[in-house]
Amino acid sequence: MDSNNNNNDNSGGGVNRKWTDVNYKFCEQKEKEEIAEDAIQKETSWEDVDFDHIRAQMAEQMIAAETEILTDTDRQKYEEGAMDFWDKFYHRNQEKFFKDRTYLHLEYPELNPLNINRDQTTHFFNFINSQNSTTTTTTTTTTTTTSVSTDNNNTTEVEESTSTTATNSESNTAATNEVIDKWWENIQELNKETAQKVVMEVGCGAGNSVWPLLKLNPEKYFYAFDFSPHAVNLVKAHPSYNENRVTAFVCDIANEPLPENVAENSVDIILCIFVLSAISFEKMNQVLSTLYKSLKPGGIIYVRDYGLYDMTQLRFLSKKGRKIDQNFYLRSDGTRTYFFTTEVLSQLFTDAGFNTLVAKYDTRELRNRKKMISMYRVWIRGKYQKPLLESTQQQQQQ
Repeated sequence: MDSNNNNNDNSGGGVNRKWTDVNYKFCEQKEKEEIAEDAIQKETSWEDVDFDHIRAQMAEQMIAAETEILTDTDRQKYEEGAMDFWDKFYHRNQEKFFKDRTYLHLEYPELNPLNINRDQTTHFFNFINSQNSTTTTTTTTTTTTTSVSTDNNNTTEVEESTSTTATNSESNTAATNEVIDKWWENIQELNKETAQKVVMEVGCGAGNSVWPLLKLNPEKYFYAFDFSPHAVNLVKAHPSYNENRVTAFVCDIANEPLPENVAENSVDIILCIFVLSAISFEKMNQVLSTLYKSLKPGGIIYVRDYGLYDMTQLRFLSKKGRKIDQNFYLRSDGTRTYFFTTEVLSQLFTDAGFNTLVAKYDTRELRNRKKMISMYRVWIRGKYQKPLLESTQQQQQQ
């Protein structure tokens, strides 16, 4: 890209417009904003970046200065009404708020049996969607604080990959054929009785994680549950729903056990994608204990969630009456979100009996050319394992 175009981007329609770093919008250090403005000119629209300790120090000071929290009465109100608020969310947005998460298998190799890369993934899902365009999920953009999902951002990354390769149609066709042929060569859809592995998603929402993974993992059986009845109804109404491959059910994992059809020591992989953050911190130990029982020895839990000092946490600081507890906030629609550190997340899993395999921050700089803003996002990624030792101990006891 021409450097002149990069420094004088008028794609939003203005002339000589200034880039704004949204993180610094919430502080008074304007000179730092100018430094960020200069730096962002050299960045791409979506870039992996190192954890910014300067931003973290500033955010820490801002969070420490925030002392106003919700009353006990209000906290209890949103705790008791958590399911109702999320159910209203899915009634209002249906399946259109989040875009399908077509990137999870790239982060979690156990969910990528064909070992396809990002470009192949793009072509694969383009082909799938072109074959069944009536069932593709679209993204709804919003400026409210409820629009804090990573989904738009991660799929933007995939879409950028699509745009860079779209100039060569022959190359596109060859790449698409390669991955489709590879998929069909290896495909053998198995049912609940013959599946090689069992995957369970906690807080499945409208199924935006399950459907892409179901297409890429024909040898696995899936459970998907949510405490929102309407969300589960959306999953069951999806054209791809087939109980030979996936079972969806309602369960409030924070307050009740899993149903009997999910036996103890029966699940190979559990997905917690932006779900633990919606649960009260004091109930997380109970949740992880329940999930621990369902996993086979050696089974894995994958976590992707919001990290401390993410831009969306700073948004909450600019609004009164949103803080529920330390790093726990109330959205305008009544749903809630917690922001994790790697230490806190790993300690929760350690206390529940898991071994930590991966605990890291995923930090990105997202540049919105239309709005001329840059956003610093912090997510957290974890991989935790139920010890194999438990299997040996059980055999010895028998």
